[in-house]
Amino acid sequence: MTNYDVFNGDTDGIFAWHQLRLSHPRDAILVTGVKRDVGLVSRVDAGEGDMVTIMDVSHAKNRKDVQRLLDSGAIVEYFDHHNAGEMIDHPNMTYHINTEPNVSTGLIVNSYVGGKNCLWSIATAFGDNHMELAMNMAKSENLSEEQITVLKQIGLVVNYNSYGQTVDDLFYSPEEIAKAAQACGSDIFRFTEQSDIFPTLLENFSADMSSAVCQEPYSIGDNTVIYTLPNEAWTHRIMGSFSNHLVSINKDLACAIAVLNSDGTYRISVRSSLNNPYGAGDLCKKFGGGGREKAGGTNNLEASELDNFKKEFDRTFQ
Repeated sequence: MTNYDVFNGDTDGIFAWHQLRLSHPRDAILVTGVKRDVGLVSRVDAGEGDMVTIMDVSHAKNRKDVQRLLDSGAIVEYFDHHNAGEMIDHPNMTYHINTEPNVSTGLIVNSYVGGKNCLWSIATAFGDNHMELAMNMAKSENLSEEQITVLKQIGLVVNYNSYGQTVDDLFYSPEEIAKAAQACGSDIFRFTEQSDIFPTLLENFSADMSSAVCQEPYSIGDNTVIYTLPNEAWTHRIMGSFSNHLVSINKDLACAIAVLNSDGTYRISVRSSLNNPYGAGDLCKKFGGGGREKAGGTNNLEASELDNFKKEFDRTFQ
């Protein structure tokens, strides 16, 4: 029997995986990738009796491959917070899915393991921009202000590292981040001491964010803003973090960051406003993408469709 652990390469996917395995240890083949690698399950070749655990990966985008695994006799367990699409009714299928706007996969796992090692799940909440929830959880754990600041930084910079067209755009591969988390055991604060990962990500996160906030918007509405950014490694890295930053400083604002791909299409990151956190995933689904209520994206929008996207974006959020 072979075990497979499949997870998104962002804070939510990696830390949800680590928290789960702290409570339920299991040797497994790890399958992960950049945040927008939405077809991770296609890389799993499991058979009769093999166990596949999937975390923070869209079920809607991977349903055919999940069905393939079940048809082969594999046992599948699914933890996620994205729009799921049609569920599969199968005796070997177990779902832990919650699509409420202020839920991360890490928080779903945290509930599943009874809150053990919950600081990892708090970091996922920071990474997914559930700031108020994360702060309240951190305070309930009696953390100092300094500890909360570090926990927030860890969540933000690991999430920042997950964005890129390919792993080559990242400072560290998701596998490297996962191994660094694993080396920490239950103590998340050891992550700041794992080689040079944390200081490198923190320094470059700050530099890329400083560049992003100097850009001029493509479109501004009453409660909306769209940015278009050039095809550079830093723009692909910062797009998600920049989106989260914009909606955090104005809770009535919805935003979209469109970054030019090398083939002339746009990769887009969308955030609903924090005061009305609905609609991002459904909007992106209309343009071949997906997501959840609070955040969504699409990977290859034709440049000729950008104005149509803007119209739908404004219609959704204004």
